[in-house]
Amino acid sequence: MAENLELSLLCTETIDNFDDDDDMIVGHDISNFQMGFPLESEEMIRDMMEKEKQHLPSDDYIMRLRSGDMDFNAKRIKSLSWIFKACESHQFGPLCICLSVNYFDRFLSVHNFPNDEAWRMQLLAVACLSLAAKLEETCVPKFLTVLQVGHPQFLFEAKTIQRMELLVVSKLKGSLRAITPCSYISYFLRKMSKSDQEPSNTLVSRSLQVLASKTKGIDFVEFRPSEVAAAVALYVLGELQIVHFDTSFLSPLFSPLQKERVMKIGGMIESSGSGYFINTQ
Repeated sequence: MAENLELSLLCTETIDNFDDDDDMIVGHDISNFQMGFPLESEEMIRDMMEKEKQHLPSDDYIMRLRSGDMDFNAKRIKSLSWIFKACESHQFGPLCICLSVNYFDRFLSVHNFPNDEAWRMQLLAVACLSLAAKLEETCVPKFLTVLQVGHPQFLFEAKTIQRMELLVVSKLKGSLRAITPCSYISYFLRKMSKSDQEPSNTLVSRSLQVLASKTKGIDFVEFRPSEVAAAVALYVLGELQIVHFDTSFLSPLFSPLQKERVMKIGGMIESSGSGYFINTQ
């Protein structure tokens, strides 16, 4: 069934060129994103960390990317950049962003696209965003074609997007309620700053900027959502010089190896641009 769906996918190409700016989110005011994070309990966080591996791309995905077996790294970054831009345009929340990216990578880890057909990657991005928006957002455009903002290179009819949605759901075996870095951001920001209140929009918005502009590369795919979220929170709190900073919570939540991985992610984030990362070792 999935193969038949793929064969039936059609696209309409436009004469517009996509703006290939990998850092399009940086510098934008994304405070208009809906936050909507719940206050998670310790038990809930531990349960999520135990289950998060079930919502990751296949184990060989990162190796296939690095070995060149899947020659689409640039196309992947371009597609993810479009997802972030579309979410900003439609004022979709951070959970929608993270879910879209999760679906995108998980699908590509179990399904190969022909390298010479760039339109499939853009169609996949649109379908993943559409599925995530239907799951997380209360206000979604009535017509699927409206999702396609930013003058993309390819435009698709609603029925084509729907066929790709079915293919994505099939390949992901219906598992759409995924655990992503966004699932943890609020918790880590609260714990590290010793606050019992929901993080400010400034902290969450800056965390989303970091996720958008610095964690799209393939090197970040190998890490778990909790590790990425912890590193991003460390980076943002260090950058904004939050007074009540405390990393003592890392020990009960992360093993020594996982703590090293968190610090490695932080180093990767910092090396990709100016900023601060607090070394807890």
